[in-house]
Amino acid sequence: MTLDTTIGARIKQARRMAGLNTQAALLEQVPGWKPGRLGNYEAGISTPGPDDIMLISRATGASPCWLMFGHGPIRPNARDLHAIRHQNLMHIVEERQSKRGALARLAKAVGLSKADLLARVENPFLPIDDDFARAFERHIHAVSGWMDEQHIEHDPLFASFPEDMRELMMLYSAQPAEMRARMLAVMRVLGT
Repeated sequence: MTLDTTIGARIKQARRMAGLNTQAALLEQVPGWKPGRLGNYEAGISTPGPDDIMLISRATGASPCWLMFGHGPIRPNARDLHAIRHQNLMHIVEERQSKRGALARLAKAVGLSKADLLARVENPFLPIDDDFARAFERHIHAVSGWMDEQHIEHDPLFASFPEDMRELMMLYSAQPAEMRARMLAVMRVLGT
């Protein structure tokens, strides 16, 4: 099993968090798409453009900036602590998979079997409570609360953009829909 924090993984996570357990359920929300399109996005075979990211965002309720770059609140109006913890869990498990015995040690440190740990990674709805998060942080030698914060340094696509553009994307993503519309209107006026 290969785990990652790619756009495809975030689309799949957003779909599941929205209660859309199958790709077909999401396709019902996005008229005109063929099954292969979404399948290719989730598998990482192709990368959605901004228009498709917006369609997925509307269908799942996930922030377009988070979908594309893995930064900012997962939901536009509020941080989703459980989803952030799940994303961090995915990243650490991915790192540990290539190191002999590291995944088994991590599972033991948080009081799970390796299979149970991988099941939590595969199912974003399984709980990641405070005790689990703090035990996880102690094992990876992270500060308390690390699991509760998003870490953009793991997303190469986001890092490839200039710093000022990343800041604009983060600011935009953190706003509710009404404020986003205002921000775009102001930028369009300034651009003319």
